[in-house]
Amino acid sequence: MILDAEDSTAELMARTGTSRLYLVRNPVLERLLFDRNLIGADFRRACLESSRRFVAHLADEYAPGESAELTILSKGLVYQLGEAVLRGGGGNLPVNLVATSRVAVAAESARVAVSYAQLEAPARTLLVGDTVASGATIVAALGRYLEDHTLRRLYVLSFAGTLGGARRIAAFCRARGIEATFLYGLAAFGLGANGFDLSFLHPETVTRREYVERAARQFSGKPVSAVGWDFGSQVVAPRKYRRLCWVEAEVWGLHDSECLAVAEKPESWDELAHERAAYVHALGPRWNHLLPPPVEGVARR
Repeated sequence: MILDAEDSTAELMARTGTSRLYLVRNPVLERLLFDRNLIGADFRRACLESSRRFVAHLADEYAPGESAELTILSKGLVYQLGEAVLRGGGGNLPVNLVATSRVAVAAESARVAVSYAQLEAPARTLLVGDTVASGATIVAALGRYLEDHTLRRLYVLSFAGTLGGARRIAAFCRARGIEATFLYGLAAFGLGANGFDLSFLHPETVTRREYVERAARQFSGKPVSAVGWDFGSQVVAPRKYRRLCWVEAEVWGLHDSECLAVAEKPESWDELAHERAAYVHALGPRWNHLLPPPVEGVARR
């Protein structure tokens, strides 16, 4: 592991058996995790530059010709790992594709189903770029990969990940003889009770004191998620992201706050059905009266 690469620093936070967790700090990650108004092309560029720095730390760890990416659709595309490796001089990174969906979400746990897999680039070393909450998505994706191929080494590159999620993935890998290395951006987050919030202000978050203080100022002391409730929607579905920001502002009492300036009131709950678990309990009985009811015939989750 290259601990200092360009303007980026990786610090070993935990080592358990064959698993390692590093916290990575650099100005690009700071912008990514402290600007909830960053969307569109600017967000995409920040993700690529963050991934490029992650990959730079791994330059002495893996051989690009013997490695591949496991892309978890669709938000894994936002990490742009293939382009990051190419820009770092590593050549082409073959790609395997897996599509997953959350069946249920709760604090520290989630049930995830794999609905699609194209695993035509087998490699004993995999790179995965994904935001880690409970860890269930990556575990499900790895389980599907292992049905067809052998794996010896896993690198999880996460702009925002939880300590609990890393432990769950590491335990899965340890039971199968797989070395697991995690690179997390700025912190190992605690996971909010709704199973979505990754906040610098969570009592279980491990990070630098300066980041906790910065988040407290930015969000008026409220434990707002550093990456929102649907990371990647900032570029994949920006309108949905803006509307989720409005619901977050409703939950935390931050309407008209600069920290969520891109917020836009949703037209109905239909478009936010996948994130229902993130807000329904926080808003209480009034949640179903804030917006028009779902369209008749549309399933509610």
